[in-house]
Amino acid sequence: MVASLIRLKKDLTLNAFNQSAWHILGTIFAGLYGLGIVGMLFVLQVTEGAAESADPETVRIASVLMGTAVFLLWLIFPLFISGSDSAMNPRQFITYGIPRSALILGTALTGLISIGAVLTLVWLIGQVVHWRWDPAAAVTAALTLPLLLITFSLVSQAVTTSISAWLSGRRARDFLAVLALTVMVLVYPIVIGIENAFSSLAEALPTVVDILALTPLGAGAALPADVAAGDWGAFGLRLVILAATVGAAVLIIRAGLVRITERPGAQRSSGARPAQGLGLFDRFPATPWGAVAARASIYWFKDTRYGGTLVILPALVVLAIVMYSQFDHPWVLLALGPFFGFTLGFAISADISYDNSAFALHVTTGVSGVADRLGRLAGLMTFALPATALTALVPAVMFTGPATTAVLVGVSLGMLFSAAGLSCLISARFTYPVPKPGDGPLSQPSGSSGRLMMVQLGTMVASLLLMLPEIVLVAIWLLAELSWLAWVPAVISVIKGLVLCWLGVVLGGRVYERSQPELFQQVTQY
Repeated sequence: MVASLIRLKKDLTLNAFNQSAWHILGTIFAGLYGLGIVGMLFVLQVTEGAAESADPETVRIASVLMGTAVFLLWLIFPLFISGSDSAMNPRQFITYGIPRSALILGTALTGLISIGAVLTLVWLIGQVVHWRWDPAAAVTAALTLPLLLITFSLVSQAVTTSISAWLSGRRARDFLAVLALTVMVLVYPIVIGIENAFSSLAEALPTVVDILALTPLGAGAALPADVAAGDWGAFGLRLVILAATVGAAVLIIRAGLVRITERPGAQRSSGARPAQGLGLFDRFPATPWGAVAARASIYWFKDTRYGGTLVILPALVVLAIVMYSQFDHPWVLLALGPFFGFTLGFAISADISYDNSAFALHVTTGVSGVADRLGRLAGLMTFALPATALTALVPAVMFTGPATTAVLVGVSLGMLFSAAGLSCLISARFTYPVPKPGDGPLSQPSGSSGRLMMVQLGTMVASLLLMLPEIVLVAIWLLAELSWLAWVPAVISVIKGLVLCWLGVVLGGRVYERSQPELFQQVTQY
């Protein structure tokens, strides 16, 4: 049975390449990107492991930190794909009567058939090279290689099974995925906080590594260091930690499988109160575009595929504040306004793709192209406009004068309008696979990477090119040092952005009406 599961994963992995050229392109790009990062780490391991220049403490710190990062990636990656239709999800095997022990071992081994497992194997081989200056430590790194690889896979499978068994609700999955991404964004502030607790980061690292080496995150990577130092007590303790991690992962997987296959239980009622009134539909005009705007606003605040953006942006504000406190560069905060404008304007470039089969509502009710484009744009502007204005205005008032404030606010709003207008046109012309309704906000369906990257990259480049007039005007204003001209780039940026919004709605509406059947066919196929 275990062999059958392995063959199944192998066949599914190979057959995925038959879907489209975009999938092949995306997979190759992702593999090369990961290989580039692992390649740099491998070069670091080879350099630090030279016998004539190896520093035991430096090698230990680097080894534990890299091991912790790899462990965390295996731990949080299932959160990103928790909403996707994973073929190896334990729920897919409920009706097959597979023995529990075989299913545990099979899913753990199938986790090793992936690009991530190959990249991890390259890093583990680099660990052996990293410790080559001490033969005993190198042998230890080689012997623990398969143990660490299976530990990573078991921990990853434990997370996947836990989500499937106890956190199968859509809100829980989405919350975990957004939380994981938020934590990743806040890694830098966390590191700065640790550094501030010490006189320098170099002083903090040994203490941090000592703590990580006593946790499942870094225990496995610290084993060669214990052998090199002859600290057999610490070596035994870390083996116990590693064994306990494997045992806990197996127990979690087993308990999750019992919950899934034997005691699924009935879904609890949410206990929500009956809805009263029409909600946001009462807040917008009783027109076709108003109905579309209300529907789009509901998506923004209740569908985490959209709302994930709203959660990440405040985390970026925190990141900018920490960077300013660290380096005392006001530009970090001043850049928030234009960044928010660009990001939020770009956010509706895939609105039709996100509709999926719900796009039939627009097709069957005969919503005009202008009403569809205008409604989606209005739904975005209800929160994007004040958010962009505030993030541009507050730092500008704090650090600059009236002239610079006017330029910054005007350019930020202009960037929002320009990007949103372009998105109104792009989303009616180009679609690509996106997370389906109910999927995690960060999951991507198979075959989406290549086309997604091409469309998004093209949209971003086009949005930046549309901002060239503002950039030129701001440059002239700065070089001429004429403060009374500050209102010129500000007003021109806003007016040009509004014109682009109008063009995006009109032209996007024409494209929408001309290609409506094809759009519906594409999004339902995705």
